Amino acid sequence: MARMYPRELPEHILSNTKLSSEVRVYERIRDKLPGDYNCYYSRSWYEADRDGNQFDGEADFIVAHPEYGLLFLEVKGGRVSCRENDGQWISEDRDGFRFRIKNPLAQARSSKYHFLKRLGASRALEGRFIRARHGAILPGSVRPSRALAPDAPLDIIAFGDEMDTLDRWIRRRMTEGSETRESPLGVDGLRALEELLASHFELKAHIGMSLADDARIIERLTAEQAWILDSLADNKEMAISGGAGSGKTVLAVEKAVRSAAEGRRTLLTCFNAPLAAYLRTLCEGHDGLVAASFHSLCRTFAKKTGVNMPSEVDQTLFDRALPEALVEAVSRDPSLCFETIIVDEGQDFLDSWLHALRLTIKDPEAGHFYVFYDDNQRLFSPERGFIDALPVSSIALTRNLRNTRRIHALMAKWYEGRRSTPTGPEGEPVGSLVCSNGEAAFSRVSERISQLLSSGQVSPGQIAVLLGTGRSSSEMPDKIAGRPTCRSDDIRPDHIVFDTVRRFKGLSRPCVFLIGLEGLTDPDLIYVATSRANVLLELAGTSEDIARLGHK
Repeated sequence: MARMYPRELPEHILSNTKLSSEVRVYERIRDKLPGDYNCYYSRSWYEADRDGNQFDGEADFIVAHPEYGLLFLEVKGGRVSCRENDGQWISEDRDGFRFRIKNPLAQARSSKYHFLKRLGASRALEGRFIRARHGAILPGSVRPSRALAPDAPLDIIAFGDEMDTLDRWIRRRMTEGSETRESPLGVDGLRALEELLASHFELKAHIGMSLADDARIIERLTAEQAWILDSLADNKEMAISGGAGSGKTVLAVEKAVRSAAEGRRTLLTCFNAPLAAYLRTLCEGHDGLVAASFHSLCRTFAKKTGVNMPSEVDQTLFDRALPEALVEAVSRDPSLCFETIIVDEGQDFLDSWLHALRLTIKDPEAGHFYVFYDDNQRLFSPERGFIDALPVSSIALTRNLRNTRRIHALMAKWYEGRRSTPTGPEGEPVGSLVCSNGEAAFSRVSERISQLLSSGQVSPGQIAVLLGTGRSSSEMPDKIAGRPTCRSDDIRPDHIVFDTVRRFKGLSRPCVFLIGLEGLTDPDLIYVATSRANVLLELAGTSEDIARLGHK
């Protein structure tokens, strides 16, 4: 069997009735010619001359042999004829429909000259006069008794009569009429031809285009989640669960905005200060809507009402003193109470904190209390008695909307809650920047970011570099790849975010680079780390650490 390119014809060609003649020829060549023949099917070409004229074409088949050289073939199906008055070639199918076709011999000849010129420019064949022939195959026509035209003698055309012995015709066509100056193609010529006609390439994706396309899909999918709030409108208390990227924060913000628009004094709160800063930017301009982290709310209300706070800063301050101060503050000034409270990332709250928040509801009978939570992200609180006591939403957020499918495949390895379904775009593969040690990871990431920025594929505000290990603010670099950095609680549009995974919890960026992988040992923290990127995630560290995170 001849060596075919492609090895198998794709389904869209096999099922196309207009290409049935080409399929028949492909199968005859494949099955009849021996293994020292190479055959290339459907090879397009283009060239332009010095005057700016442009030419293009396609060779239906190019048959190559190291000793016999090259044969360029054009196939025309149906019953072929040529009009006498203008030389126009015509093909008529079995249903009687007639349509104009190009002169197949002229097409084969043009392809021959083009590819010979290209081969002659290669070092391997420079100066050699390669044996090359051209011809046509008309499988739907019977061989006539005379030549079709001065440039179409019968010996360079194969008709339906020759289909069963097409291999003999091809061999005869490639060997007849040899000239002394002609050289065989040779093994080096076969190699040069393969590089010209069958070489493979894979271009690097333009991340900027991917970011734009994938971001549009994610934005549309996330907006579609708003209908869930309509179905929950009659529920005054509700616990709503969903994994990372399921749109919890988007729904929490939308619920808060709707509540405030109804004239209800509304609180939107969370544990993480950087997430609270982000929520405040989303809620700006909405009267009656307060967005704050839980402990900053406690401090603010205590200060407003003169509640004394302990001077010593320890865990007791956060676990007990501040929540108790919140309750005391609203008892002193009931105007501080809320009519709607919405908690985002509720899995981070102690039960006592949620009880304290409930006591700030102005009218328990008319008040609304919503908790959005991720059962898998228990990074700060091991408790969930309060959440379990709330009515559970009948509509679980099981669709991942924020991450591409490839990012979801990695983060899902670390998720043990209700299974989520990826609905976003396929996205770019998760990247690996392998380093000899963790210290070199920052340099590798800086180089990668510099490349993306200099090529205009991304902007600084689309990037976050996250640390798996803890680090004080004094150790944070002022710049990455020559661009200023910011912390996650002070995000600026023209800065690159540089912070820890733990502080970035609840936030996301289109492009996320993870370093300090040696510090990512807790499964819940790995889950958070790998789910922060929307469309581009790259891991920088040793091959062992990258593999440990589940990336192959």
